[in-house]
Amino acid sequence: MARSVLKFGLFFIGAAAILIGAMFVTLGVKTTASVFNALLSLIHDGGVMNGVDNANADSELRFYSVIFIGFGIVMVQTAQNLSRHMSRVPFLLLLFFGGGVARLISYIMVGTPHSLFILLMAVELVMPVVLGFCYLRIRQG
Repeated sequence: MARSVLKFGLFFIGAAAILIGAMFVTLGVKTTASVFNALLSLIHDGGVMNGVDNANADSELRFYSVIFIGFGIVMVQTAQNLSRHMSRVPFLLLLFFGGGVARLISYIMVGTPHSLFILLMAVELVMPVVLGFCYLRIRQG
């Protein structure tokens, strides 16, 4: 069970990173944010997402999105051949968790972001912990 959950979780994170990164690179920040805000509005009205439509934010996020795509590819490869790449799992989970911690620092220092980013932060802080327990369970045999 733990192996299946870990594989699915790694694959899910990786596929999401590839998709989101590709959307940022090809569609830009404003359009990508609009798409995800529309999806979020199906369950919660987060309101208008401001501050995502300037050239500096767009340029920066397109740059980092290429790295995010690479992260996603490594996550998917790890999930597909978990036995061979098990040693990658703690580092990959730590990176993903670190992204959530970075969002938390921003939340504390700058203020409350749009509810989409709060949801993403929650996923980035909780999912690596859950998958980390699965990893430890597998390692313990």
